[in-house]
Amino acid sequence: MKQNQGEKNIIEQINIQINNAKNEVAKKYVLENKLNDLKKELHKSEEELNQLESNLRKEKRDVDKLKTLSLSNLMSTVMGNKAEKMEKEEKEYIMAKIQYDSCQSRVSSIKSSINDTTKILNSLEKYEEEYANLLKKKIELINIYGDENTKNKIIDIEEKIDSYLKEIKEINESISVGDSLIEEIAQAKKLLNSAKNWSTLDILGGDLLSSMAKHSKIDEAQFHFSRISNLTNSFNKELRDVNISGVGFSGTTKTFDIFFDNIFSDLSVDKHINQSYDKVYNLERSVESILRKLKSDKEKLNIEVTVTRNEYDEFIKNI
Repeated sequence: MKQNQGEKNIIEQINIQINNAKNEVAKKYVLENKLNDLKKELHKSEEELNQLESNLRKEKRDVDKLKTLSLSNLMSTVMGNKAEKMEKEEKEYIMAKIQYDSCQSRVSSIKSSINDTTKILNSLEKYEEEYANLLKKKIELINIYGDENTKNKIIDIEEKIDSYLKEIKEINESISVGDSLIEEIAQAKKLLNSAKNWSTLDILGGDLLSSMAKHSKIDEAQFHFSRISNLTNSFNKELRDVNISGVGFSGTTKTFDIFFDNIFSDLSVDKHINQSYDKVYNLERSVESILRKLKSDKEKLNIEVTVTRNEYDEFIKNI
C-alpha cells in the first residue's frame, strides 16, 4: 500500500526521534553493565583494603616495638643487631604502606566512577520510555500502512543498528580508559628519565642533593606506577567487552622494592630505574597499538551505522 506525502513525513520524523533515543538507550545499556562491574570491583577492592590495613597496623606495631625500651630491645642492642632489625621492620612497614595507599587510591577511583556513572544513568532514564513509546507509535503506523514483510525488514534493520551502536559505546569506554593510561605512562616516563639523570650524577660523585633529588623522582614515579597498575586493570576489563586481548604490567611493589633496600649500590638503583622505564615504554607501545585498532574498528562501525541508516531511510521512504 503506497503512502501519501503527509504519511511519509510523519514516519520520517518519528525515525529521527527514534534514532536519537536509540543512541541514548545504547549508551544506557553499556553504562549499566559498567556500573555492575564497578560495584563488583569495589566490593573486591574494599575487602583487599581491609586486609592491607590489618597488615599495615601489624607492621607499624613491629616498628614501634623496636623503638620501645624493653628486655628484647636491650638484648638486640647487646647482640648488635638492632639497627639491622629496625631497617628490616621499617622497610616492611614502608612496603605495606605503599600497597595500602595503592589499594586506597583504587577504591577511591572506583567510588568516583560509580558516582559519575550513576549520575549519567539517571539523566538517561527517560530515553528508554521515550524510545519504547516512539517504537510503539511507529509500529502502529506500520500496522496501518505496511505488510508482514515490511514489518520484519524494519525490525531486522533496527536490530542491526542497535548492535553496531552497542559495539561503538563499548569501544568508546575502552578508548577513554586507554587514553588515561597513556597519560599516566607519559608522566611516569618523564619522572624516570629525570631520576635517571640524577642517578648518573650520583654515580659520578654526586652529593646529598643529587641523591635526594633522585629518590624524590622515584617517589613521584611510584604514585604514577600505582595509577598505571589500576588503569591497566580497568583497561583490560574494558577490552574483554570488545573481545581484545589485554596488556600485562608487573606490580608496583616488586618494581620499586629495590629503591628501599639500602644494601644495594647506586649502580643497582640505576639499573632498576632503566628496567622500570623499559616496562612502561613497552606497555605504552602495546596500549598505543590497541588504541589504533580500537579507533579503526570504531570508524568502520560508524560507516556501517551510516550505511544501514541510509538503507533504513530509503526503505521507509518506499513503504
